[in-house]
Amino acid sequence: MGYLVTHWRGEQPLNRSFWVNGVLLRLGAYGVFTVLIWAQPLPKAVPVVIIAADLVLMTWQSVGYFRAAERNLSGSSSMLPLWGGIVALIVAVAVMLSQWWGLVLAANTPPEGERYFVRMDRMRAAQYTMTVDKDSNTLMFKGTLTHGVTKRMAALLAENTGLETMSLDSSGGNIFEARGLAKLIISAKLDTHVDRNCSSACTIVFIAGAARTAGPDAQIGFHGYALMDAAKLPQFDIAAEQDRDLAFFVQQGVTEDFARRIHDSPNRSIWFPTRDEMLRANVLTQAP
Repeated sequence: MGYLVTHWRGEQPLNRSFWVNGVLLRLGAYGVFTVLIWAQPLPKAVPVVIIAADLVLMTWQSVGYFRAAERNLSGSSSMLPLWGGIVALIVAVAVMLSQWWGLVLAANTPPEGERYFVRMDRMRAAQYTMTVDKDSNTLMFKGTLTHGVTKRMAALLAENTGLETMSLDSSGGNIFEARGLAKLIISAKLDTHVDRNCSSACTIVFIAGAARTAGPDAQIGFHGYALMDAAKLPQFDIAAEQDRDLAFFVQQGVTEDFARRIHDSPNRSIWFPTRDEMLRANVLTQAP
């Protein structure tokens, strides 16, 4: 106890105050912090207690040293001990602030969870279902055409040979993913079928079918592309993208007159042509 008091009063030799009570103890404190940070996670109360104790220690070290330096100055004209102590204090404070922050983080480390891209894939996958009905050799798709559907379909085609038809129930989604599905359908020579709804980007997928059929209650809807979908992509030319897909429709046998009407309806509305219109335009290739 007397040792602590004599240092606090500045009564110990200057060298001891600096090297033993200052540098050596500070290195010891640094080592303790390093071990505690490595041992994370820590109880939240630990940083509060340890940082408070270190603040007391640093105050004791600094006050004792500067008092010893002041005593030393009374018998010397050199200011080196004083300025040296100030520089050492600044360095010590900078180092310990980083250690204190590390200790706080160690006590507040969030639980390890799934990575961002894994979470995004899971969230996107929740927007649709894609399953295989082996009895009818049909690939069933229902939901939104979001990122990842092309990759999922490619995997299912690789795992299931002999598929003949893709059944669609979708109000649309990402046109790039729709084009990806269309390429897979053409490559696999699949027919396409709609029993309920196939609108917007879904029609790109539907038109890719070798044969295209629809149930009696099916609705197949067309409209222009949304500017909001293109806003995230610089240099995205909506008119050019629409023309590209119209050319694909014609390539698949849809009449040019019908194709020119596809994007006449603005994005906030939708055109549902009649069954007869679609049969005459070769959108539907045959009755169900």
